[in-house]
Amino acid sequence: MQLESDQLAGQFVLASEPIPRFLNWDHCELGSLHLALAPGAKSVPVVDAEGNQLGVLLGTPIDLAQRRVIADSYSISEKLEDVDDVDDFIETHIYSLAGSFLFILSTPTKRRVYLDANGTMSLVYDAQARLAGATAAALLSEDQYRQRFRAKLYKSLDVENAGWFTGDLTAHAGVNRLLCNHYLDLDTWTANRHWPASPITVSLDPTSTCTRIFERVGQTIEILARTGKTSVALTAGSDSRLLLSCCKNLLREVSFVTVKAPNADVDTNCAKRLALKFKLAHETLAYCEATHEQAELWRLRAGHCVGGNNVKMHPSVRALEGRYFVGGLGGEVGRGFLWLNAKPDTVIDAKGLVSRLKLPQSDEILQSVEDWIRPISHFDALTILDLAYIELRMSSWGFCDTYVKPNQCELHPMISRANYVDMLSLPPDLRRKGEIYFRQIERTWKEISEIPINKYGNYRDVIAPALAVVRNPKRAYRKALQIMAASR
Repeated sequence: MQLESDQLAGQFVLASEPIPRFLNWDHCELGSLHLALAPGAKSVPVVDAEGNQLGVLLGTPIDLAQRRVIADSYSISEKLEDVDDVDDFIETHIYSLAGSFLFILSTPTKRRVYLDANGTMSLVYDAQARLAGATAAALLSEDQYRQRFRAKLYKSLDVENAGWFTGDLTAHAGVNRLLCNHYLDLDTWTANRHWPASPITVSLDPTSTCTRIFERVGQTIEILARTGKTSVALTAGSDSRLLLSCCKNLLREVSFVTVKAPNADVDTNCAKRLALKFKLAHETLAYCEATHEQAELWRLRAGHCVGGNNVKMHPSVRALEGRYFVGGLGGEVGRGFLWLNAKPDTVIDAKGLVSRLKLPQSDEILQSVEDWIRPISHFDALTILDLAYIELRMSSWGFCDTYVKPNQCELHPMISRANYVDMLSLPPDLRRKGEIYFRQIERTWKEISEIPINKYGNYRDVIAPALAVVRNPKRAYRKALQIMAASR
């Protein structure tokens, strides 16, 4: 495919030297750094208490305290030079934000990039070339993109279907992914963990903790709805039901959407029941499969780091362009997604963790995961598994496709530092049962809790599991391997 600059809409490149590659991009200087922004990329300056620029925020940051989407500038009430701990300064002033963003810090003494709580604005970097940016497609020439492509690992990971490049790996040699909870030091061009600095204290009042999560989610959706047209995903799942409960008082301000995807009958069936019963403004989007050219462009915009059904079905959500689309990613953090058969004292090593992630035991994968575990090996097993889900799965699988739909603004309001801290603070026994969100849904809007989650409510619930195995035997096989690995 001949690469044109408009094919990278919404992306960016950051470097220590001027970036001449795409002349029609916006170019700006951040102290000694140079930032090139493709059409559609959004940035806002960040200034300190005296009006000095500290850097820029990219993406769609949301200030819950001021009830606004940050679109012009963001002011911090103190000066960086007055603090001893830069990471603590960033936690206080940047990680208080919701939305989807990354922060480029550029001062005479500190040059770093920080991702949001789950890296929803993806970033990769070439340390040797001293380049960072949205994807490998933005960093590499067309020839480099082909020559440095890891075809063997790509095939081994089965990226065309459900696989992905975990850890700091990407589909291209010499290009690494920055994982959330790590910052990229633009002086040494190394990634450094900055969170968590210590274990998270278990909540003594889980009900209040869940209430806070729901309140923040509702506030985020309300801010979006006041700012522009907003649609919320509606499926049969528990996190979708959580979003719906948070919209109880916003039903006139938001609409709801469901994609009529193949083998997703339970979602469309349940969404229709909810929409009819509670008079929701609801639309079902027809399934539309990508052409070969559309699929290739999608893969390029994701740096060839992920594949699967989203490649095929992404034209189905074209109707969402020009509006905010609210999704439910992030909720699994509160349910111990990778905890299967694990206890706090379970030994977590690279081989076992790769099995839990349902990835092949290749040398490159094992080495990347082993390097990832080493700095956090002093944490208990459940914390390590939580961080693995957030970083090795969500950050590297869930959001490496951030830039594939540049005309659509997709946000997941369960993702924020405050929400994740609250989720991780919930008592392990409640998280393992996975019912604590449902109890809050009952308290918030009891009537919607009476419609079963992920069920038809009839005989089809009995045969659905068997049909799922027939339709996707590879997924069933990977799940079986995960269960066997966790039971050892």
